[in-house]
Amino acid sequence: MTTFYSIIYANIRPSLDERVSIALLLRDDNRLIFHYAPEKLDALRVLLPAEAYSLARTLVKNLDEYIGNPEPVNKYFNYKVSIEPFERRFLEKSYVSYLATYSNNLITFSEPKAIDLPVTDDVFIRLFQKYIHQDWETARKHASNSNVVERVRRELYPKVKGRVNLDATITAQVVPGLIAPTKVNIAGRNEVGMIGQVIDFEKKQLYSLEADINRIVALARAFEANGEVDGKYFLIGKEPGLNFPFQREIWQNVRQQRTFEFVPENETERIDEYIAKHNVQPLMPEDTIEAEG
Repeated sequence: MTTFYSIIYANIRPSLDERVSIALLLRDDNRLIFHYAPEKLDALRVLLPAEAYSLARTLVKNLDEYIGNPEPVNKYFNYKVSIEPFERRFLEKSYVSYLATYSNNLITFSEPKAIDLPVTDDVFIRLFQKYIHQDWETARKHASNSNVVERVRRELYPKVKGRVNLDATITAQVVPGLIAPTKVNIAGRNEVGMIGQVIDFEKKQLYSLEADINRIVALARAFEANGEVDGKYFLIGKEPGLNFPFQREIWQNVRQQRTFEFVPENETERIDEYIAKHNVQPLMPEDTIEAEG
C-alpha cells in the first residue's frame, strides 16, 4: 500500500475552524509511527475550558498508548501483547479517512495524504517538524520521563520557592523514627507534613523503582508514627508505556493507594494550588537543610 500520513488537530473554536496541530500519524504496510508534541498539548490548557482540556489530553494520550505502542514487548517472558484488532484499523487509509470525515469534535484527523516515501524515522521527523513542532528534539525530550525532574524544577520550583524546602534531605532529627535520611524534591508542613517526589516509573530495574517508592512509604509511616495521620504525599511522574508491563502494574498500584496522590508531570500546578490553599510552610529551617547536589 502507499505510505500516508494524517495530522491530528485539537479544535479550539470549531465555529471559526480554529484548530491546533498536536500530533502526527505516519504508516505503510510494515510500520506505524505516532507522536504528539507535549508542549503544544500543554498549551491547550490556556486555550480550552478545563474540562475540554482534560478530555483532549486524555484522548491524545490514549492515542499515543494504543497507536504508538501497537505491540509492546514483554522482555521478561519474550512475548508480545498485541492489540491487533484496534491497531489494524489504522493500517487502512479508509479508516483514517473515516475519522477525518466524521470525527468533528474535540480531536480530529486530517484526511490522509499519500506520499511516495517509505516509513522511516527520518521521514517522520521531517513531517513532524513541518506540520507539528519545528523543534523535534525539544518535543522528544519533553516527553521523556528522564527529564521529569528538570521539568518540575523549571515549572514548579519558581512558583513554590520560599514556601517549601526544595531538593532537601529529611533526617530523623526532623521526623523522629525515620530509619534513614531521605532525599525529597519538595518538603513542607501545614497541620501535617507534605512531600512532593518525582518518580521515574520507566526504570528498567524494578528493584530500583521499588526502592524509590519504599523510601517515600517509610517517610510517610514515620510521619504517621508521630501522629500526623493525614499527611499529603504527592508522587510526580509519567505514566509508563505498555512496553513496561511490570512498571505499569506498580504505577497502577500507586494510583490506588490512599497514602499517595499521583500527579502527572504536566499537572504540577495542582501541587502549587495545594501549597497556596493550605498555607504550607517549609518543613525545615533553611539553615538546617542538607541540600541535594
